[in-house]
Amino acid sequence: MDIAVSVKNLTKKYKLYEDKWGPIKEVVSKKKLHNEFLALKDVSIDFPKGESIGVLGKNGSGKSTLLKIITGIAEPTAGTVTVNGSLVFLDVSSGIDSELSGYENIFMKGILLGYTKEEMLEKVEDIIEFSELGEFINQPVKNYSSGMKSKLGFAISVNVNPDILIVDEALAVGDSHFREKCMNKMNDFKREGKTIIFVSHDKNAVESFCSKAAWIHKGELITYGDSKFVGSMYNDFMSGKKTLEGILSEIKFIHEIEHVVMDHSHSGLNMTLQGYLYDTKGPDENDFNLIVRDDRTGEFISKPLIRGQHHPDIKEKGRFSVQISEEEFPGFFKPGRFSIQAGYVNECGEPIEFPLWAGQVKFQDEVTEIQNVYNYTIKRDQNRLFMTVENFDKVQQQINHIWFDQHILNIEGVAFVRGYETPADDTVAMNLHLVNLESFEEFVYPAVIRETEEITENQSFNPQGKNYNFSKFEVTLDTNEIPDGKYECKLSYHMKKVPGHKLMVLVWASKSENYPQEPYVHNRRAIDVQTATKYLQIELRNNS
Repeated sequence: MDIAVSVKNLTKKYKLYEDKWGPIKEVVSKKKLHNEFLALKDVSIDFPKGESIGVLGKNGSGKSTLLKIITGIAEPTAGTVTVNGSLVFLDVSSGIDSELSGYENIFMKGILLGYTKEEMLEKVEDIIEFSELGEFINQPVKNYSSGMKSKLGFAISVNVNPDILIVDEALAVGDSHFREKCMNKMNDFKREGKTIIFVSHDKNAVESFCSKAAWIHKGELITYGDSKFVGSMYNDFMSGKKTLEGILSEIKFIHEIEHVVMDHSHSGLNMTLQGYLYDTKGPDENDFNLIVRDDRTGEFISKPLIRGQHHPDIKEKGRFSVQISEEEFPGFFKPGRFSIQAGYVNECGEPIEFPLWAGQVKFQDEVTEIQNVYNYTIKRDQNRLFMTVENFDKVQQQINHIWFDQHILNIEGVAFVRGYETPADDTVAMNLHLVNLESFEEFVYPAVIRETEEITENQSFNPQGKNYNFSKFEVTLDTNEIPDGKYECKLSYHMKKVPGHKLMVLVWASKSENYPQEPYVHNRRAIDVQTATKYLQIELRNNS
């Protein structure tokens, strides 16, 4: 592979002084009066010829410092830069003199880029036409708007035909028509096999325009590779979905889920995952766990990954097989989406998680869906593995009344599944589940099933005349037994007859006029019934 620009072990230090006289004071006093700032720390990147490479990073990450060193504007403190071919730094504002006319600036910037006056005479008409400045080309640049000045700088840079073009956030210039023309010119460069280094903090622009990308953060190269992979990592970090250490772990370790086996027994789901996880850079002494996390609540289960500790081959040494079952973790897999990850504890004692790569995962007998208590589906999304757990039917439900009697909280409502008849109280069972939103501790309260004609006689709910007479439920909660905290309320609905499905839903509570309007205080304890989201939540707290 031919290399257009090679950066090896690049480091750049800046001296920071408290005032502008600091350097002189330092020489005179012979004392250190500055702090050192590392703008780049031992960065090594090879930019291949004929490719478009993005450099991602937020403001202040070191992107512009890297460009200045590559173009020779700044000198590195340590390291080397090798450039193979003619290079233009497309910075639309540099090299433009406000006192000169646009026409005069074409020649001046051209000479700064290494071209003779004769060579620029051959290009000047194309530059003027591309800039769309017309008669303004002979006016002093100080009379230009910022957009006109940017158009001039861009037109000069892209029409001198370099081998390597470095673009520093310069594509968003002028109006939409001119921006489209700029992009077309950049795409022409790509088709001609020129090397383009595109610096941005916009991962979408890098992913769409570049084949490769590097991510620089606080002067350090985090990762370099496929633009969509790097863009995804960068976006996860910037959006707060992943910590930097989690991303570094994901990059540091070689990992993949190769096979997934799904089946079920009388106890519910069984899932076996096989793959490998190892560190190519040295001995791997970490103890890893498989982590299955509920994406909505954050609740998780984990199980150790037992790997081939004594195998001489590093990949075989990292192979693992791990099984997760509902028998081992009863009550965890409820309707929702679950992500499959790996986790370990770092040297500082901090838990680190990262998704296991699943780009080529194979499913035994192509089984990706199991139907048992719920409908379990496992699927791949953006090279990650997820499981969704879904109800077979939809529970129609509503809380009609909520009231207090001393420390007892009473909840009354109705729930039914269209088509599943409940002519007697033994045809259905319901439970109310209180789940602590911080600790995920769960309290389960059986409901008493009562007879009511509220659903059966309602034509809008029951146009087919089904028997839903036993669809009323009542639950009593002893609040003295529930620790302080905020709780999410769920309703489980179990069909006791065929088809025997179990369903679980968030409790719907939209009849606010039938619920307590203020927190209820009993024995210096406040119990707050919250329904602002239309889903029932209960908060208990000390009121002393």
